[in-house]
Amino acid sequence: MELKESTMKSDQDVGETRREEIMRISTRLFLENGFAGTSMSKVAAACDMTKASLYHHFSGKDALFSACVTHGYAPALDHLRTLENDPTLHPAERLRAVIKVLYETTIHSEVGQMSPLIAEVSRAFPNVARSFHGDYIAPQQAIVWRIVEDGIQKKALRAVDQKAFFHLLFGPIVTLSLSREMFTSFDDLDDHFPVEVLRDAHIAAMLEHLHAR
Repeated sequence: MELKESTMKSDQDVGETRREEIMRISTRLFLENGFAGTSMSKVAAACDMTKASLYHHFSGKDALFSACVTHGYAPALDHLRTLENDPTLHPAERLRAVIKVLYETTIHSEVGQMSPLIAEVSRAFPNVARSFHGDYIAPQQAIVWRIVEDGIQKKALRAVDQKAFFHLLFGPIVTLSLSREMFTSFDDLDDHFPVEVLRDAHIAAMLEHLHAR
């Protein structure tokens, strides 16, 4: 009886669980084979389902790719919101923690490793770019900027230009991510691009730029 009850789920719950599984498997396939080398047929086979069933969940490969990206970055947004709403953190420490989240997500997560693919696919499928910006980039920037504004209001950070700040914050992270993916075959990759060393230097530079105190 317990087994029967544990397997009783609504159609929507089953669909959501299956959808997440498809995205997890698809993300791995995109990373291994690229966008062009990952067909809906390959995804269906890897998910042990028919191609028709796959299209029931996603209207096409671009929609599937967008979903993988959005789903993959969701935990990072949740983490940033948690930091934003933590009243115990000093503004400088909150910003330090934010930058660490951005590095961890962009450099080390599977979806972060898809950065070159996102750039490539977005040129051919503008809807992917719009989805990525609307579902992740814009919310991320909004959270980060509210954190900066809170520090400014508390006089722990100095006022800065928003666009210049975003460029200084995100530019090095994206560049490092793309560089590591470009030279991922190097045996001495970490010697060329040591993430923690570069991250900590970046944090120090950002806090100095904001005159954090």
